Amino acid sequence: MGDFFPERTADGSITFFSSEFGERFHSQGGAAQEAAGKFVGPCGVKLLPQRQNQIRIFDVCYGLGYNSAAALAAIWAVNPHCHVDLTAFDLDDRPAQAATAHLDPWPTTLQPLLIRLGQDHQVETPTLNARFHLGDARQTLPTVIRQGQQADAIFLDPFSPPKCPQ
Repeated sequence: MGDFFPERTADGSITFFSSEFGERFHSQGGAAQEAAGKFVGPCGVKLLPQRQNQIRIFDVCYGLGYNSAAALAAIWAVNPHCHVDLTAFDLDDRPAQAATAHLDPWPTTLQPLLIRLGQDHQVETPTLNARFHLGDARQTLPTVIRQGQQADAIFLDPFSPPKCPQ
């Protein structure tokens, strides 16, 4: 993905500009706002912890991790004891690692978990079991599904499909 550079968006959150593709990861309106408005809200993520104590999320094209961060924040705001199984997929972990320096929009309790997921590709706590699968999701996702994993919410957020179709 070449080099990418941080840029502040209108909601105060940071996105990155990809020099390789000449585009930002998020709209200038707000990276955090985009995660909540395009993924957490439409998937009904805030409703899930009202009905169940365990939630499974697939985040395909994890990128900076903001969609997962927004989901975790929303879930634990409703039910702090809800257990979340998060399975993330991406070709490149460098955006997630770079984003760890810009986690201000997310609760301070969530920030160390996002850092560990970006760096170590796994996190296990009493309320979170997260795995980051590095590679092409067309190959890694079928493996996860064959293991019997399913999801209550699936985020598909590819980076610039016209310029990066894979």
